[in-house]
Amino acid sequence: MLTSDSKGIYEFIFDRIYKINEELLPHDAEYREWGRKQREVLDRLWAGLAPEERKMLDDFDVNRTMQMNRRDELFYSRGLMDGIILAAWIERIKRGGELSVP
Repeated sequence: MLTSDSKGIYEFIFDRIYKINEELLPHDAEYREWGRKQREVLDRLWAGLAPEERKMLDDFDVNRTMQMNRRDELFYSRGLMDGIILAAWIERIKRGGELSVP
């Protein structure tokens, strides 16, 4: 938990993102179940495809995955930046400064 003795909100945010990805998701039953179902469908689909169709599906999958990764990257980075700005405002207010919103 974030306390006045902690390193700050920046480390807290980084730690939470890390813990969600590395500690929470792998142990979340619903997350694992969706992954298992997706794998089963993909395996069945893959088995029935000709080699050129497999290549096409693989290309689609790679590009779709890259798009999702980019979306997640943007969400996380923008969320992190917003959190850093919020933390700076909170620190400024705690020090008695005035808050000016652009």
